[in-house]
Amino acid sequence: RRFYLKTSRAVKRLDSVTRSPIYALFSSSLNGLMTIRAFNMENNFVNLFIDKVNANTRVFFIFICSNRWFGFRLDLMTCCLTLLTAILCVALRKNMDPSSVALGLSYCISLTTLFQWGVRQSAETENYMTSAERIDEYSHIPSESGFYKEESEPPINWPFEGRIQFENYKLKYRPELEPVLKSINLEILPRNKIGIIGRTGAGKSSIFQALFRLTDKSTIDGKIFIDGIDISKISLNNLRSILNIIPQSPILFSNTLRYNLDPFRHYTDEQLWNALEAVQLKPKIDKLKDKLHIQIAEYGNNFSVGECQLICVARAILKPSKILLIDEATAHVDTQTDQLIQQILREKFIDQTILTIAHRLNTVMNSDKIVVMNDGIIAQYGTPTDLFTPQNQLLTDIDNDNKL
Repeated sequence: RRFYLKTSRAVKRLDSVTRSPIYALFSSSLNGLMTIRAFNMENNFVNLFIDKVNANTRVFFIFICSNRWFGFRLDLMTCCLTLLTAILCVALRKNMDPSSVALGLSYCISLTTLFQWGVRQSAETENYMTSAERIDEYSHIPSESGFYKEESEPPINWPFEGRIQFENYKLKYRPELEPVLKSINLEILPRNKIGIIGRTGAGKSSIFQALFRLTDKSTIDGKIFIDGIDISKISLNNLRSILNIIPQSPILFSNTLRYNLDPFRHYTDEQLWNALEAVQLKPKIDKLKDKLHIQIAEYGNNFSVGECQLICVARAILKPSKILLIDEATAHVDTQTDQLIQQILREKFIDQTILTIAHRLNTVMNSDKIVVMNDGIIAQYGTPTDLFTPQNQLLTDIDNDNKL
């Protein structure tokens, strides 16, 4: 049993590890079925699926073989026990009547069956404890330090204006890696609209990670102030609750539309309808049978990508915040939806400080200032009029790279 358990537990873990990619591929293939067919990639995905199934089948075959190995030895042990009982009955035949011998052999056969079942079940129980081990592993993942309380907490009405200051700020993703942000010095005035552009890997998204404090303190050097308060001194919960974000890929939960707009139930239905009206989704939602209580499918598949992004914009409209971060929110939408989102941002977020990461230069043309990132530093900073000139070779190169 000891040898079997060591093998079967390891094989069971491998079975779980090789089964997960099958489910992931199956789910992603269903979601992207039209794209797969459009590019005539059915055979590629079928072959990929077969490879993953074969990998899991090989492990499962080993698991079955180990069970047969264990079962054969259990059967051999029970046969030996029955044989021993029969030999004892023959040896003690003078002191035992035939009925007792028959009863003993009958109970022996029954007990050996129960013995096999008990040993098998105890082994299976330990095998399936691998699932509990995985749960235990996740439960012991260390939490982010300082999520609820740090050295001091800001006033209740903070932030007051939305002023952001970077002072000689450096950021690494891990202590042994090179900095992705190098000596960033930047002051963003309240209610300013700032566009952030640059090549892939230039450090644009790292600025947002710095504001949300998504990396460990050991990888950070320098300070960031929001309305005069050092964000490293306050709790993560407090910091992240005052920042508003519209992500690049719209994130919707498999729940009702109302939950996706207001997960903490802070707003009335009237406020939700007003937000939907602002993003021009009210007519469509109003025609639906369940209205605000319509169930959002996984990944928002019952809405188009543009509509999912507009729902995220409506969610941002509802949240009172002085700072809005936009991470290439129009990268995956059509030009018409892009123009609508830009119009909403100009009309509904006029009193907020907005930082926009963009890959289309026309997306940030109406910004107050432009930050041009290059290799982790601020290569250029100024108004669109000053920067968007034919002589600016860096911007021309960035624009050409983003169009590829």
